[in-house]
Amino acid sequence: MAGLFAVAVLAAISLIKHAKASPTSNDDGYRHPPNGVCTDYCVEVSATSTGYVWGIPTFKDNYDVVEFLTEIARKDSAEVFHPLSGVKNVTDTYEVAATFCTPNKTKDGKEKVVLLATHGLGYDRRYWASSYKPEDYSFVDYALDKGYSVFFYDRVGTGKSEKLSGYVNQATNQIAIIGELAKSIRAGKYTGNLGKPNSIVLVGHSFGSYTSQALIASQPEIVEGVVLTGIAYPNATDLAPLSFKWILEAFASRIANQQSAQWHDRDTGYLNFGDIYAHVNTFFKQPNYEVPAAEYAQSIAQPFAAIEFLSLQALNLDSNSFKGAAMVTAGQYDLIVCGGECESTFSGGGAQAMFKGARTLDLYIHPGAGHGVNFGLNATGFYGQITKFLDANF
Repeated sequence: MAGLFAVAVLAAISLIKHAKASPTSNDDGYRHPPNGVCTDYCVEVSATSTGYVWGIPTFKDNYDVVEFLTEIARKDSAEVFHPLSGVKNVTDTYEVAATFCTPNKTKDGKEKVVLLATHGLGYDRRYWASSYKPEDYSFVDYALDKGYSVFFYDRVGTGKSEKLSGYVNQATNQIAIIGELAKSIRAGKYTGNLGKPNSIVLVGHSFGSYTSQALIASQPEIVEGVVLTGIAYPNATDLAPLSFKWILEAFASRIANQQSAQWHDRDTGYLNFGDIYAHVNTFFKQPNYEVPAAEYAQSIAQPFAAIEFLSLQALNLDSNSFKGAAMVTAGQYDLIVCGGECESTFSGGGAQAMFKGARTLDLYIHPGAGHGVNFGLNATGFYGQITKFLDANF
């Protein structure tokens, strides 16, 4: 199904607008790596997209959510459950909280390669720059040490970025935002003294990978490379597609603002992990994680919009017109995208079918890891594979 949809606007649900975020401080888990020169931004992004309209009653309580999850997960869901009621075009301006870092020690001009990093559902930009044992779990620190610049941001609906209704905020407006950020970075608008980069590489995790790929599917010349983590392309005999039907059940998803007062700025369309164990169930794999890392991940977890999940499943990911360099990677035991076992999924040829025009395609499965590879043991080994790919291609 072609990805023609961007932000849908319900007549009965207005966007929740917030004042511009002030520059982020180095408290509450947001940090500037010591090996980088970093600047925080509140970016105003004007974007146009076409997306789905929510078509069922909004959630009053978690009983409604449980029924919603049950209807999604049933095997005949596509025939009997229709939570969306059409599409609508929207142009809007979104406020995005972001950080740009360039290494304080340059290496062979690599700083002119900017990594535009988009996190997935369940997190904000702290997924890329952990304040818990950053020497082990911060991708940004690692990339800076290898000489690369990184632009990482809170997706709209998370962290310090603008909060839209959870019945409106979806994959397609997020794709449009990534595209506009890439154009601004290309122009040197948010790169400080670095100026205009030589190359831009999209780096995504999970939802951030799918939306990054959908962008290059529609605009194949917008960037020079992609690194897609926590993503896979099931083949015809793979059971992994079924995971999309029950993954919200595995999250034990619950209405965020009824869970905690800290989510008062999200409406009932925002769902959250039911508890830390649901989080671990879907993102971690014994024995390849430490409990304090999982506890940190839970402490920075963010609610996600229900319509984000629904819209994700219908994106156009056909990237055969993309001529740049591509890397596709996941943890060995990724439950979400591989049904808990990625070897057979990756051997099915799905990635090759998606990237026939790429000048290079690297596939990598990180041993022992689950879906949240950045918080697994030996995450630096994972980062090393990514920077090895970058070194070879940029």
